[in-house]
Amino acid sequence: MMNAIRSEFRKLFTVRTTYVLSLLGLALSCFVSFWIEGYKLTGVDLTNPNHYASVITDALTSIPLIMASIVAILLMAHEYRYNTILYTLSSSNSRTKVLLSKLVAVSTYALAMTVIIAALSLAASALGVHLKGSHLVTQHIHYASLVWRALFYGWSTVVSALVIAIIVRSQVGAIVTMFAIPTVELILSALFKHNSVYLPFTGASNAILQRGDPSHGTLSYAHAALVFGLYVLVGWVVGWILFVKRDAN
Repeated sequence: MMNAIRSEFRKLFTVRTTYVLSLLGLALSCFVSFWIEGYKLTGVDLTNPNHYASVITDALTSIPLIMASIVAILLMAHEYRYNTILYTLSSSNSRTKVLLSKLVAVSTYALAMTVIIAALSLAASALGVHLKGSHLVTQHIHYASLVWRALFYGWSTVVSALVIAIIVRSQVGAIVTMFAIPTVELILSALFKHNSVYLPFTGASNAILQRGDPSHGTLSYAHAALVFGLYVLVGWVVGWILFVKRDAN
């Protein structure tokens, strides 16, 4: 098992695409945090005691995790595109171990990216405020709540992309599916109305960071995490069954 895990980490961190997509996402996030949520802040924004918490959640729901999700898709889909999945399967005595090793590698990468995104976006915003010569009011950050929500959101978002890649297998198809699902959910939300909060991405997933207030018709943080976690779990079980039962080609 450890050999399989080390192999997946090598695949993840010896491919140039991983660094290009990760650094591009972080660079764009830092620019937005520095310029829009730092240097360009005006009077009302500077009096927001939750500004830094919003900076972190905004960064996690934008470009960087999308790039990280594409990295997760490529870790799986590249093997089917270039037919190296045969070597991966032949080097292990269990397909389940292969799948679990990919989950460990992607989970570690997702958690690390979540921490880096949060830290850099916060630093960039603070730098922008400082260079402008402005001063924010005292910030109130509920660290315990923000940390678990950020880590869960980052992990579940990237792992859900891996699940899509396991089921779809096609590199282009998986990426298109990842972008298409939220669009389809927006259409379905008009039909489901209040129950749209139970849709995985536009409902439950967003509520983990952005809303989470039952009094306003949305899910609580814990409820949203449970709902989205169940989607990921069911998707993972389906992907595992298909991966174990279907031929590699």
